[in-house]
Amino acid sequence: MAGFDLTFSPVKSVSTLWAVAEPAEAAAIERAHQAAVKDALTFIEKHALFTRTGPQGIRQVNVRGLVATAFTHRDSRAGDPDLHTHVAVANKVQTLDGRWLSIDGRVLFKANVAASETYNTALEQHIREALGVRFAERFGTDPAKRQIREIVGVDPRLNQRWSTRRTHINTRRGELAIQFQNDHGRPPTPVEALHLAQQATLETRDAKHKPRSLAEQRATWLREAAAVLGTSEAVASMVQTALAPPADTATIVDARWVSQAASHVLAVMEHSRSTWQMWHVRAEAQRQVRTIDAPAEQAAALVDLLVDEVLDRRSVALAAPDNILEPEPLRRVDGASVYTVAGADLYTSQRILEAEQRLVTASGRRDGQPSTRWRWI
Repeated sequence: MAGFDLTFSPVKSVSTLWAVAEPAEAAAIERAHQAAVKDALTFIEKHALFTRTGPQGIRQVNVRGLVATAFTHRDSRAGDPDLHTHVAVANKVQTLDGRWLSIDGRVLFKANVAASETYNTALEQHIREALGVRFAERFGTDPAKRQIREIVGVDPRLNQRWSTRRTHINTRRGELAIQFQNDHGRPPTPVEALHLAQQATLETRDAKHKPRSLAEQRATWLREAAAVLGTSEAVASMVQTALAPPADTATIVDARWVSQAASHVLAVMEHSRSTWQMWHVRAEAQRQVRTIDAPAEQAAALVDLLVDEVLDRRSVALAAPDNILEPEPLRRVDGASVYTVAGADLYTSQRILEAEQRLVTASGRRDGQPSTRWRWI
């Protein structure tokens, strides 16, 4: 392929506040968004950007960095405020010895969610430091799904009003699921449901509208917001409430917090999968760190600390070390062998191993009692 499209989009309340705030505050939100995009790209360059060399690409080696360009969009195809940035990444990177080769897409794909969570955490930090807003878990979300954090004080009615695109997709996806049930006599599997969601996204995709200036967009959004909240004064009041939230109790980050957060990360891993990789743990660690409103310089260190705690002390590595020390030319910058794939190591936990052993033991038992409830006719 020629390249990759990395898209960074904030939660809806960020775009909502950006759309109706005064120009100075709106500009601060946009700068925070751009800074968060930069942080996510820095994470990718540091942890997930490699190329392959040698016969059949057997060696994974370091590269100098991304070649990319960014396009920031202000709205969705439905015309709703939707601040987001597309980063078009060229599928060419330069090795440390000067050769131009293709990106090792395996690692970039695996790091997708971790990069997204890096952006989410950085965005909260940058906006909080610039404007003093607070984020909190959105009230009323599906308990079976991961909680979404929104800006405190932004009226959820506006978030809903400006989620036209998502509403259309969800409606069409429900229709396709019903049709699938009628055609096959069963509900779709998770993979089939994903395909139906992709189909719904394409089928409800509107043609791109004519371009509008930022001034025209803001005037339209302010009118729409006033219609939802009642008056333009109500919109201004909501903005002031969001920019001056009540003080929150600061979380003390100490050894006890690290231990509890690591236990939570491990519990999430055990609940959602039987094995995990560094990418899964790092993504969940990001979600934990941003709940304590840690400053940017402290947050990165906390994420690394949680990842090390969960993987090195609370998980069980499923591959024994080979104890082979390659010479310097056959090692990457971090000291790992070029014959390994970054982030590919699998881990599990002692609890999962014990549960699997109980199942294996139970499957070999032959002392079960026959049922006496059968009645032969």
